[in-house]
Amino acid sequence: MTQRSTLAEQLLKGSAAALEAVATNPLVLAPDNLVPRPWGGTKLYAFKGLKSQAGSGRDPVGESFELAADDRDEEARQFPSQVMLPDRSTVSLPRLLEAGGPSLLGPAFVARYGSRFPLLPKLLNIKELLSVQGHPAGNTEVYIIIAAEPGATLRLGFNRDMDGPAMIERLEQGRVQQRQLLASLPEALDPARLQSVLAPALASGVLDAAMLIEQLQSFGAPRAGVPELRGMLGRLHETYWWMLDAMNAIPVTPGQIIHNRNPDYLVAAGAEPCAEVHALGNPEGREVLALEIRKPGPTFRAWDNVRFPLRPVDVAAAVNALSLRATSAVDFNVDVVPVAERPGTFVSVDSDYFRIEHLRPGQGIDVTVPAQDVHCLHGVQGAARLLDGQGASLAEVRAGHSLLIPSAVGRYGLSAEGGPAEVIKVSLPV
Repeated sequence: MTQRSTLAEQLLKGSAAALEAVATNPLVLAPDNLVPRPWGGTKLYAFKGLKSQAGSGRDPVGESFELAADDRDEEARQFPSQVMLPDRSTVSLPRLLEAGGPSLLGPAFVARYGSRFPLLPKLLNIKELLSVQGHPAGNTEVYIIIAAEPGATLRLGFNRDMDGPAMIERLEQGRVQQRQLLASLPEALDPARLQSVLAPALASGVLDAAMLIEQLQSFGAPRAGVPELRGMLGRLHETYWWMLDAMNAIPVTPGQIIHNRNPDYLVAAGAEPCAEVHALGNPEGREVLALEIRKPGPTFRAWDNVRFPLRPVDVAAAVNALSLRATSAVDFNVDVVPVAERPGTFVSVDSDYFRIEHLRPGQGIDVTVPAQDVHCLHGVQGAARLLDGQGASLAEVRAGHSLLIPSAVGRYGLSAEGGPAEVIKVSLPV
């Protein structure tokens, strides 16, 4: 007896009937596209309703690539999204878009962007400081704060004008000192073990060098004397805090929306804005869970906060990509604004790169989304059901889960299930 091919197999073979069936329904993205990061934690598992890997010995999870389907981006290629089809078969979203781009994305969208979805929305679980980094022009970012421990902050934008060459020199020298510290310690020392004692010591405003040296000595006989170690640690501590103190510390609370782009008063006429310098997270280790909306593209690390094992940095590329002008925290916080004649719909960011709407069904309000080009949905609170024009269920979107809505789906509604819900809708200009 011949085994019937799965829907995924039919799609990849170019079945017009299979493609038509898929193109008129929301695409459900697998929720477990998790990415280990040294600065991550374990909160994404609970938020997404996944089984936790706590205690498994695996690296902490810092990101979930909610929608990765642009092969021009190295990370998106490494962690492509998977689509969960109605027959429970799965297919890579990039392969699906390659097979049926015009049907799924719409001809106008494909004419502008090709058979890809040129955004890389991520969920971030920030437990430790991320690197100090920048992006090329045109790569701005939005952070929608879902949860944050009391007192949590993130670093964003310089709080004073910076001297680019002097900054490059100081950070490159700091990198040299970091290698020198590693070379001065026992050769067999596990870099992750070194990080476990060094990170909290450097994060303290006042370095207890004597205690830190005692801890380092407990790992084995250092190949450097105490005065030499004290000098290296002191210089690294100074550079660590010099860099952090040069950036705005922005307090974050649940529901806050932060738009990381050059303020208008710093953008020259005709120039593309870019993301300001940022080091998401805080030295106190106060945890943050956020949805990040950004375009695919390179990330340039200027400084990795003396993290071990050593990760690649390109100080000059990062500094040269950044605006070195002073900003303030108020430049980046944005409010939601009601959308006229669309109850339960609000907009926070409407830029040349993407539009972000906040759909909030509940308390007797069902949200209606008019027919439009392909877009994505990301649940950040509660659960909501997507309904077609006749009230039939199309799909569910809940906190921690994402959908891609093909252009052929047309007009649909959102109805909350069991309490208030919030769904983030992201679209691109066509």
